[in-house]
Amino acid sequence: MIKKLFSASLFLVVLTIVSCKKSGTSSNDSGIKTDSLYVSLSTNILEYNGFDYTKVIVKDKAGNDITSSCNLILDNSQVIKSNFTPTKTGSFKINAVYQQIPSTVATLTVNSKSASPFTQKVLLEDCTGTWCGYCPRAADLIETYKSNHPNCISLAVHGGNSSDPFLFQYFSSFNSHFAMQGYPTVILNRKSEWSEDPAEIDALLTKWAPLGLSISSTINNSNINGTVKVKFNVNTDKSLKIVVALVENGLVYPQTNYYSVGNLTPYLYGGADPVIDFVHNGVLRRTATNLFGDPVPATSQLKNNIYELPFSIPVTGNTATGTYTANATKCGIIAYVCDANNYGASNSLGILNVQYADAGTVKNFD
Repeated sequence: MIKKLFSASLFLVVLTIVSCKKSGTSSNDSGIKTDSLYVSLSTNILEYNGFDYTKVIVKDKAGNDITSSCNLILDNSQVIKSNFTPTKTGSFKINAVYQQIPSTVATLTVNSKSASPFTQKVLLEDCTGTWCGYCPRAADLIETYKSNHPNCISLAVHGGNSSDPFLFQYFSSFNSHFAMQGYPTVILNRKSEWSEDPAEIDALLTKWAPLGLSISSTINNSNINGTVKVKFNVNTDKSLKIVVALVENGLVYPQTNYYSVGNLTPYLYGGADPVIDFVHNGVLRRTATNLFGDPVPATSQLKNNIYELPFSIPVTGNTATGTYTANATKCGIIAYVCDANNYGASNSLGILNVQYADAGTVKNFD
């Protein structure tokens, strides 16, 4: 009788073990099921700045990366991407779901952002023309604002009429890209059209700077040679582009002015029409990059990393109707990093930061 009971008990133990193996519910000493998915983060602590992200990685018990096959869940409610950029501060739980197999949970702590070591600057691109009688209005607003806000940088894209001697060679492409409807039009930080309200610029100048730029150059006969450096204060996977442009200052040429005696008020530039000695500054001559930017390598977009872009820009070139020879001693370099998303897109960040330096000088990160 005892022998029979022992045999029956042994049979039940063996049956239980086999049943557990078939159902996939065996456990280790920690209580985590051995068939679990294992969730880890590239970093468990982030700053909330709109750029820093953590990479979520999911592996099975054999160590295979199966992240792309899983749904990643934030706080049991929100599906997120494997590169997760938080939208607020706090402590968050991230787990994975795949064919009802349970997963471990990773904790992400998101703190408030620290102060940026860089100054936020803003770029105004003024679509203008010497022939345009309304354009002095925008020019006056820009120069007045810049006189009190040195972190506002501007350039002038001349176009629209062949009588303009400063006609930018690719002004038609520029106008088309930014869906320009008429003159003057001012593009604000490559994100939107400026309404001519100074408060719009004020708001952008108070933003937190995710990166800074430095520019160094030398004048070598008919070329301006130099290097633009971009230093990141974030780790970001956003698609970014960089633009390096040559502008010329101090160009004197008559400017048509409708804000003149007998025409529109308030009178500008003494009410003269034309303004004979009008000084045109920041006239866009050419770019060392694509007009709309060259890609910044994603591998360079790491906190404290410096991305370097050498450039060489001839001081001679073409306008839309002829040629020009710029005075190198009156030229400047404008460099900026912008979002690669299309202008006007709701998710476009526009320009992240911009820098200006006179040709032949060094402008450090600031």
